[in-house]
Amino acid sequence: MRLRELRLHQFRSHHDVVFQFDDDVTAITGPNGGGKTTIIEAIYALMIGKSFRDADDDLIEFDHDWWRIEADIDGRTRELRYQPSNKGKQLIIDGVTKGRFTYRQLLPVVLFEPDQLFLIQGSPGSRRQYVDTILLQLNPAYRDHLSRYERALTQRNNVLKRSQSGLDDALFVWDIALSEHGAAISEARNILTSELNELLSDLYSSLAGRTQSLHVGYQTSLQHDSDTRSQLLASLRKNHEKDSLRGFTSVGPHRDDIVFSLNDKNAQVSASRGEIRSIVLSLKFAERQLLENHTNIAPIMLFDDVLSELDTTRRKFLARSHKDSQIIYTTTEKIAGSKQIIKLS
Repeated sequence: MRLRELRLHQFRSHHDVVFQFDDDVTAITGPNGGGKTTIIEAIYALMIGKSFRDADDDLIEFDHDWWRIEADIDGRTRELRYQPSNKGKQLIIDGVTKGRFTYRQLLPVVLFEPDQLFLIQGSPGSRRQYVDTILLQLNPAYRDHLSRYERALTQRNNVLKRSQSGLDDALFVWDIALSEHGAAISEARNILTSELNELLSDLYSSLAGRTQSLHVGYQTSLQHDSDTRSQLLASLRKNHEKDSLRGFTSVGPHRDDIVFSLNDKNAQVSASRGEIRSIVLSLKFAERQLLENHTNIAPIMLFDDVLSELDTTRRKFLARSHKDSQIIYTTTEKIAGSKQIIKLS
């Protein structure tokens, strides 16, 4: 898949601009605040249906009331429009309005942005969100399981906060819903981490220039070699009284964590800043491979401020590792392999 041209209308600081991209590697350069990340954000929104930074309203240029992204992708036109006062957001492909953005309309994309460097040492919630974001692109049923689980979790917590008697009966329907959708979420995450582990050590070793071991572990109370749904249901029922005292649901995939180990040491406490950046970059190239395996489409790779704190070995790996994917990155400096440069003032 190749993005050939992008046009932004009233999208953040870009009023009406057109950008051309190379089929292999394009560098977007310019000063801080010049709109480099906005281009990455617009491409991501066009592929996924939403920004990775802000709500749709926040993307509108100041003192205007709509935005539009247009693109030529492999010779086909793709357009995303947003106007709060007129049907909200619309996706248009080759002149045909598609209505609500669905899984079938996603295009595979891999994003690196600086906030993801907090992934390793951040909260368990940020790590769960990371694997969920990948699964939303890989698994057409995952979005439904995730949204139904979150709604059931909210309802169960509301019951826990207000019910004083008849708790077992009041929680019954929500225990069933959480066990059904929670088991599907947990199983999907477990499979994903296994697939990542088949790729990560080799990718990290190539990036570091020497043999290294990188492993991702899914920490959950469930055993995936038996009936996860029954396990979760039994745990939810067992914790009725404790959950009632606490006022929230204490078990389930919303409490799980993802742990990274570098050379058999917990990366959260032992990895340096450079190693953390390399771990995240390895994850991005693993994502690229998994997306291509599942969709048969080479995803576009978007890197925002990727070169900071990378040594020469890691920069060379980045320059030669795109394989069949198109890379678009922002930087204050050019790296080898960049055939197109977009300069912003």
